[in-house]
Amino acid sequence: MKTKARDRLTEILDKGIDVHRCAAARALGSMGMPETAESLVKALLDEDPDVRVDAATALEQLNDPTTAEKLMENLIGDPEADVKRAAIKALIAMRYEPVVPLLRKLAVSRSNDEVAWDEDEFYVSGWDDWVDIQMSAIEGLAVFAPQDAVPEIVGAMLDEEAQDLTEPVLAALSKMGEPGAHAIIDLYAKGDTRMCRRIVKAVGKSDNPALDALRGGMIEDVKPEIRRLALENLEPSDDRLKPLFGDKDASVRAAVVKHAGLQNDLLLWDLIKDPAPEVRIEVFRIIAANPDKFQDDDLGNAVQKAIAGEPKAAKQAALALMALRGAEAAKGLLHVLGDQSIPQEFRVGVIEAVQGAGDVAVPALLHAAGDADRHLRLAALTALAEIAANDPKWPNDAGIGLIAGLNGELVLSPEEPEEEVEEEPLPEITEEIAREIDEDLPLVAEKRTPAVSTLEAIKTNRPDVPQEEPEEVILNEVDQRFLDMTKKRKHAKRKISWETAAAPHEDVRRFSARLLGGVVNSEVTDTLIKVLDKDVEDDVLHGVLFSLAKHGEQTGALPDAALEPLKNLLESETSETRVLAARAMGWIKGADIDAALLDMLQNPDPLVRVEAIRAMDHRNLAGKEMIDALDDDYLGVGIAAARALARLYGDASVDALVLFAVSHDGTYRRDIGKLLGEFAPKAGAARLLELLSDESQKARWLVAIDALAELFQQRPREEALKVA
Repeated sequence: MKTKARDRLTEILDKGIDVHRCAAARALGSMGMPETAESLVKALLDEDPDVRVDAATALEQLNDPTTAEKLMENLIGDPEADVKRAAIKALIAMRYEPVVPLLRKLAVSRSNDEVAWDEDEFYVSGWDDWVDIQMSAIEGLAVFAPQDAVPEIVGAMLDEEAQDLTEPVLAALSKMGEPGAHAIIDLYAKGDTRMCRRIVKAVGKSDNPALDALRGGMIEDVKPEIRRLALENLEPSDDRLKPLFGDKDASVRAAVVKHAGLQNDLLLWDLIKDPAPEVRIEVFRIIAANPDKFQDDDLGNAVQKAIAGEPKAAKQAALALMALRGAEAAKGLLHVLGDQSIPQEFRVGVIEAVQGAGDVAVPALLHAAGDADRHLRLAALTALAEIAANDPKWPNDAGIGLIAGLNGELVLSPEEPEEEVEEEPLPEITEEIAREIDEDLPLVAEKRTPAVSTLEAIKTNRPDVPQEEPEEVILNEVDQRFLDMTKKRKHAKRKISWETAAAPHEDVRRFSARLLGGVVNSEVTDTLIKVLDKDVEDDVLHGVLFSLAKHGEQTGALPDAALEPLKNLLESETSETRVLAARAMGWIKGADIDAALLDMLQNPDPLVRVEAIRAMDHRNLAGKEMIDALDDDYLGVGIAAARALARLYGDASVDALVLFAVSHDGTYRRDIGKLLGEFAPKAGAARLLELLSDESQKARWLVAIDALAELFQQRPREEALKVA
């Protein structure tokens, strides 16, 4: 099939319309068949510049050096800048040495004597195409690294009237042996901080041995910023880094600890008491990640004493101590969770630290779940969920605590006041007050006629009111939901605040409902199902439904007891409720559910229909209704059905999938190509080739070509399973 596809695509590349020729060139390049090189070389002379670009790009993918001479002809003789750039990239990929002299010329000038240009383009677009070519040429020189080209590209970089070529030039110089190294050293000595930063970056990516002395010299630079960046260019075991552990600048000390602390563990002892918190943070992180290397009682005591001062550093010290001493260390930390005078960040850090202590930490975490600080209580609930999920025995205290949180028993709602406070009546207007009213002021508003123009409104100092009420716009349910989402979302970039109006007892119920999705056992599942019959707020209900769906996904089935309440929720006025109910319902076994899922395909909510398709997929249930779903008005339903049909029916699904691919303006043609390549490669390729041979379907050929390109890049599922 691949050979037949090659032949048909080659024919289209030769005789098709321009858009098909472009697609055929791209497809042939992605297929990677060496025998297509001749056709692609021929396409380098196509009348359409887009085809020539795609042909050159395809030749780059083939990486056939025998085509280099033809690419050189395009680089020199083709007036289109995009074609030249594609040719340069292909020649670089092929490591075609004869292109180097031309790249050296293009790096510094237009080289008008040798290279053809579209001289009218500048006057039409106002952009000099050579600027783009110059950048590509310098990037090419970075690959070929001709040492005698150093003066030329340095001159191009220092040209004040040229574009900024600093980074590509430095990348090239760093690979050009001793001449390039000497040029970089000279630039480093004369450069400002910005230039030095760029040199540090370029040197770090180079393995040029002539730059080794500079690497060592940069870590002694007078500017801390340069020392901090340069130290990462040395191997962590390099002895030249050791003095930096005592650097006068805290940011440098922190950087060297992060980069090489593990290889210099003895030097970390003194830094446990470093005055800069950012240094201590990095030290404690290394200890926490590698506790086996730091098994010393004196060091452990030093870490314990460091749980003080700046909250972030104290938090990392607590994590390090837990890693060193295990659950026993948690006992000395738990008392801080309820102390609101201690900074929030440290208390949250203690929660992260004691999470690994298991049952020892549960009582304190349950207490912290009711804390007035929202960040703290959500962190405590998350830790409880982790402990409950990782505990092999059930029931366990953490899980029971989360169930109590779901039921509103962990953090109680505030008591209602026994008596309602009556509002004081407004005072009456007495005769004395009335006497003070100016008799000239009317007590009844004057009747005003609406202004008929803005000018009249300004003259009369009266507002211009519309004469007619605007026509009411009625939105359907989906549009209304999207409109509501735009009202809730803030598109500006900003930090999310933990300060919300959510009361602790409401937060705990909502969050517990969602976290119980990770605590999978029959008792928790039954508890979640019972909540479905209760009158709870939507956020709690949605958390319960989300968790039930997770339980179904983990176990493969939900109890029949969930069926009736989930059916009732499908009638909810809230889309999210309906969608989550449908998702959970799909995990209940039985023929009744199969029938219900088919009914859901007619649900007016498109997201419910998507969930129905996904449920039918994992239940291996697909028939005519699934095929009909490909024509759903909502494209999300169609692509979900396509994935299910491909997996379940393989070759038998090909006709339906190809028809879906060519529908809806070919939006999902590449997705369908991938599905065909995975589940029905031979039959899929045959059907697409059949489409490409039908002249009456020429309007759909672009879809078929792009789908074929994707198909041949996939590994068939059977082959992938054998490898696995």
